[in-house]
Amino acid sequence: MSKKGSAAIIVIAVALALVVLGSFLINLAGRDCNSNKECPQNAYCGSDNECHEYPKNIVVEKNSYVPASIILSLGLVLTAFVHKTGRFPFQKKKE
Repeated sequence: MSKKGSAAIIVIAVALALVVLGSFLINLAGRDCNSNKECPQNAYCGSDNECHEYPKNIVVEKNSYVPASIILSLGLVLTAFVHKTGRFPFQKKKE
């Protein structure tokens, strides 16, 4: 390779690295908080790096995992049956 071509690649790589570093530093400087310690007592640091007040009412919905567990159990039983016999249940035998 020529020396001019190698120098151009190095200059482009350094410039790109400086742009990435600059954007990272600007993002870091624009944050309101990095942890809950940097927020007031009645607030927490969210994933968007902003302080948010704690909600007045906490709503917890009840979830039922029974349908999901039934489907998973049937799948495991079917898999064990196919592994043991080598065929699917209710399948007609080929003659």
